[in-house]
Amino acid sequence: MKYNSRPMTVLLPLGFAASFSLFGDLTLYAVLASQREVVALSLGAVGVMLGINRMIRIPGNTLIGVFLDRWGRRRIFLVGMLLGVLSTAAYGLVNGFWPFLLSRLCWGIGWTCINVGGMAMVMDISTPENRGRLSGSYNLWLWVGFAVGPLVGGFLVDWLGFRTAMLICSALTALGLWVALFALPETAGPAAGRQPKRDWWRRFRTLSGRQLRELLHTNRYLAVVSLILLITQFTGEGIALSTISFLLQQRLSVDLSWAGLTLGVASAGGLLLALRSVVASGAGILAGQFSDRRGSRWPVIAGSLVLGMIAFAGLMFASTPWAIVWSVALSGLSGGMAMASLAAQMGDLAPPGQEGLAMGAYATVGDVGSMSGPFLAYALLPVWGLSWLYFLCIVIFLAGLGLLSYAYRHR
Repeated sequence: MKYNSRPMTVLLPLGFAASFSLFGDLTLYAVLASQREVVALSLGAVGVMLGINRMIRIPGNTLIGVFLDRWGRRRIFLVGMLLGVLSTAAYGLVNGFWPFLLSRLCWGIGWTCINVGGMAMVMDISTPENRGRLSGSYNLWLWVGFAVGPLVGGFLVDWLGFRTAMLICSALTALGLWVALFALPETAGPAAGRQPKRDWWRRFRTLSGRQLRELLHTNRYLAVVSLILLITQFTGEGIALSTISFLLQQRLSVDLSWAGLTLGVASAGGLLLALRSVVASGAGILAGQFSDRRGSRWPVIAGSLVLGMIAFAGLMFASTPWAIVWSVALSGLSGGMAMASLAAQMGDLAPPGQEGLAMGAYATVGDVGSMSGPFLAYALLPVWGLSWLYFLCIVIFLAGLGLLSYAYRHR
């Protein structure tokens, strides 16, 4: 059963809470490489911390998807928000590799509940006629978090220090939890939470690799969408996002001057991530609406891959502030188009009654990409350097275009 009330009654509190949950995590991407000594981490450990939260989401996404179909969306989303508050506060309190690692694992579980739950809610309130627009609207809230989170966090780190900034980010996530607690309705049908135990066990067994392979075999385009998402997340949310502050340290001076204002690396990194997210949010809205009107999402997805190649080509050779700014902006344009159109396409293809499971599997694939990006980036940086790392991303985008072309010809 579809949710019958106005979509905005769900999208507003859902998007607000999800956006505010990202403040602590995105601040780490902007500043951890330059603030690693504060929490006693090595450069190699930075890659681990920026990827481990996504590693735990790989087995967790599909399991949470089943829980969402079993127990409904709201309560699991609220649990995720609570874990977000606790883990973000821990960033500012703990010291050393293992305590920080546990904090990141806690956030990984929390974001799994938030992310998969949020996507399942959007599927509940949408139809094939408006799914691209509503997916783009929800992604707009997420991109606001991607923009404002590192921007606010970066300035707070330069102004008040890393630990105080993390505690403030935790308080902002708590504000999102408060809004969701009092304003977010349940969107799952009345059958959620009332399945008999034997049905619960049957749904739980769908976690097996065999049944997931059967689902992908039934509709090969689910596999194509998943692989394109893997590429997008690996390059954009994995490599590009995690190497911004390192790029600034390597290509430019430590302190940047602009319009008479001197910016530290943390603030400059936050500004670049904010720019990327602002561009991506607008691109997501327009791409979702365009794919709805056209009746096909594949051309939008192809365009996002082409723009991604151009963005990483720019990052390969960028040596001035403006060259870096334009390349990061193109990366955001590519990512925003891809995220809105891929989520809508997955919603179109999801089997009825298994939306939670399908979106959980979708999120799992994305997390494989975004998790492996930082791991690989910081493992290869001492050997390859940034330029060759970005060239690898171009090659991966090119392979994605080949895959998309094959699927489109045989549709």
